[in-house]
Amino acid sequence: MDADLEKTAGPKTSIYREESEFHRAHEHQSASAVLRAVIDEAKGETISIREIIEAFGERAFGFVLILFSLPNCVPNVPGIAGIVGTPVLIFGIQMMLGHKRPWLPGFILRQTVSVSKFKRLIDVAEPRMQKLESYCKPRLLTLFGPLGDRVVGLFAFLVAVSVLIPFPGTNFPPSIALVIASIAVMEEDGYLLIVGYLIGLAGLAYTVTVLGASYHLILAAIHNLPGWLGF
Repeated sequence: MDADLEKTAGPKTSIYREESEFHRAHEHQSASAVLRAVIDEAKGETISIREIIEAFGERAFGFVLILFSLPNCVPNVPGIAGIVGTPVLIFGIQMMLGHKRPWLPGFILRQTVSVSKFKRLIDVAEPRMQKLESYCKPRLLTLFGPLGDRVVGLFAFLVAVSVLIPFPGTNFPPSIALVIASIAVMEEDGYLLIVGYLIGLAGLAYTVTVLGASYHLILAAIHNLPGWLGF
């Protein structure tokens, strides 16, 4: 399927269908509404990564950042931060480079996720997202556009680095901030975007503080190690 698409469309054509029927039907709906529709209209017990990304069309970057940040915003199993943090890092780099749509290799796009597990995540996140979206409206539009997307990409990259650092508390605030910022981008709400940036900066400042303290503790331990060993 992927090979046929590349052969007929040419090397510069996107690997996604530009206008899926689902995207046309839900193009102007909020992020939470599209997420719910993805679950409600899923055929079978699994759904592919390609289908999920196509559902958001040109808003796909905002969506994937929300999707991969949500697991760090709710209580989850240990180790999940590393799994979802890496895609955020990749997408952040792509946004900084000016990409319009998130790129993933075909073998990842063909991967499927359990609809039931996806539904449980959406059930937890949807009320909070809806409350946030109820305050959204287009404001401070100068913060959006090609340059604004690159700034969001840099922010996502920094959040991903924080998430990937294995210290307590370094993943929750930045991930919340990235979800807020991503919703702000999708709704073009500059005020909400600033709120997301401020929360994210506070979370990143905490990460830097933890790293600095850990660095000095390690140096102190190395310095005192000979004395502890009796040398």
